[in-house]
Amino acid sequence: MLDVADYERIRRMVQIEGKTQRQAAEDLGHSRNLIAKALAHSSPPGYRRQKPPPRPVLDSFLSIIDAWVEADGQQPRKQRHTGTRIYERLRDEYGFTGSLSAVRRYLAQRKQTQGDVFFPLQFDVGEEGQVDWGEAWCILNGVEQKVFLFCLRLCYSSVSYVRAYYQESQECFQDGHVHALGFLGGVPRRLAYDNLKSAVITVGQGPDRRLNRHFVALRSHYLFETRFCNVASGNEKGHVENLVKHSQRTFMTPLPCVASLEGLNVHLEEQCRKELDKKAPRREETRGALLEEERVHFLALPPTPFAACRQQSTFASKHSTVRFDTNDYSLPVCWAHHPVQVKGFVDRVEIWTCQQCVAIHLRLYGRHQYVLAPFHYIPLLERKPGGIHHGRPFKGEPWGEDFACMRRELEYRYEGEGTHKYIDILLLFTCYPVEAVHQAVSLCVKRRAFSDEAVQSILDYQPPSLSTTLDLSDRPAFQVESTGIRPASEYDVLLPEEGGS
Repeated sequence: MLDVADYERIRRMVQIEGKTQRQAAEDLGHSRNLIAKALAHSSPPGYRRQKPPPRPVLDSFLSIIDAWVEADGQQPRKQRHTGTRIYERLRDEYGFTGSLSAVRRYLAQRKQTQGDVFFPLQFDVGEEGQVDWGEAWCILNGVEQKVFLFCLRLCYSSVSYVRAYYQESQECFQDGHVHALGFLGGVPRRLAYDNLKSAVITVGQGPDRRLNRHFVALRSHYLFETRFCNVASGNEKGHVENLVKHSQRTFMTPLPCVASLEGLNVHLEEQCRKELDKKAPRREETRGALLEEERVHFLALPPTPFAACRQQSTFASKHSTVRFDTNDYSLPVCWAHHPVQVKGFVDRVEIWTCQQCVAIHLRLYGRHQYVLAPFHYIPLLERKPGGIHHGRPFKGEPWGEDFACMRRELEYRYEGEGTHKYIDILLLFTCYPVEAVHQAVSLCVKRRAFSDEAVQSILDYQPPSLSTTLDLSDRPAFQVESTGIRPASEYDVLLPEEGGS
């Protein structure tokens, strides 16, 4: 087979040296057809098949294969025909005598030549951002933990924001928007989503969607428009789909080793800020410069961020707790059996009743856990002192070693009465500031004054007020003059009179 150098020699011999095609063929030992071919092409054109190779066995079954593949588009992804299954059905149901490899070659050719065709897209400045969830793993406090990544990417500047959460819950979805829009410094005019449950309840015909009321509240707060993709059409938000993969393979590789989820989010935000200095795809400007251009076209952020929480109404139980996501959180015993509203934020749980917040707890993401504040149950000890021994809120020395020492000494010195004296000390929390009671108990332990009266006396002690200036208003003669010098005779009035005792 001739290469490009052979073609060059033939073309030079005929077109430069002036030889005829017959002479060139004789000199080089090639046929005249090959010489003509070399003159028509500057390099070997390669083998070109005039028509597809015949498939006498398979061709009569192509319509059946095509029908099965088309029907698979409406079936679950994991229950569609493979090449092997199509071959087995053709063989068993239609008497196909061809080979498995022939079926597989046809399916590969069909997939390559009959794929979807898409428009190249272009977005205006500040027009759209795209939102999606992703998954990743990290080393969280020494334990390998799966986290969920809230991802938002702007379509014009390719600026990205990523934040990690324990769940894909409604409040996490809302919180991701609050932090992302704060990072961007404004609100894109439209945000695009797939049909995730945090936003869409049901999917109707065409663009018709029944939206989650919590998502509508978020949209009303920031006033952005929304666009929802068709079902199973992730390509319609390709910018954020690429961001999810980029985050997993760049931001989260190798697995970040952090002490807390907040530490991981600090790491992710640092990575997002570093990317502002990179050039946007197919652009000469950096992403940060394009973001400044987009901010001019953004909607303004509201004066206050959206309250990203999930709310539920319930009743406080007889144990003075409320349940939120399988976990029990305490509130003061005076509110037991009352109707309350629970607000679950990403980092905390608030309990409200009668228009006031009566308890705030750190939110836990485990299951069937108790989050009990011992101070909530202290008033109950006045009526049920036995709870000090086995009450769950009082396990594990919740007030520190000084209180544990005070209890041991009281129970040793006063036996059964010592427990009641210790409860009297705990009841002081209901009348005095928490820090003041802690300091009083610590001082008593230091002085080895083990009694409830000693703690009470320290709390009630009022130091005398000392005047820092001498009042001489009733003795004008002693007042300082301009020179500061007085005659000594002025002080004779202080001497005792003669004949006095």
